[in-house]
Amino acid sequence: MVGTILSNFWVALIAFTVYFLFSYPFIEGKGIILEASMVAFVFFLLTFLARAIISYIISNPPEETEDVFTEKDAEILKSEISPEDYAELVKTMLKEEEQPNAQTY
Repeated sequence: MVGTILSNFWVALIAFTVYFLFSYPFIEGKGIILEASMVAFVFFLLTFLARAIISYIISNPPEETEDVFTEKDAEILKSEISPEDYAELVKTMLKEEEQPNAQTY
């Protein structure tokens, strides 16, 4: 927990520094420091949210659904077409290949 808070402070410090440096001509010091502090606080809180999202993704990886056949499905597939039907189908296909194709396109 302490490491999380410390790393969030690092992110906030980096956000503060970047905002402060990009607002270079330092015309109004109090306004720049106040705005940079607000940006740092927002980034501090956003880091908690980002860590929560990352930990959720890591702890709950998406499950890939696979088509797993059960024994019942296998029995249904076996009962639909018998080996004799397969043999008849192959014979019919071989006869069709042997006969010359009379149709022309």
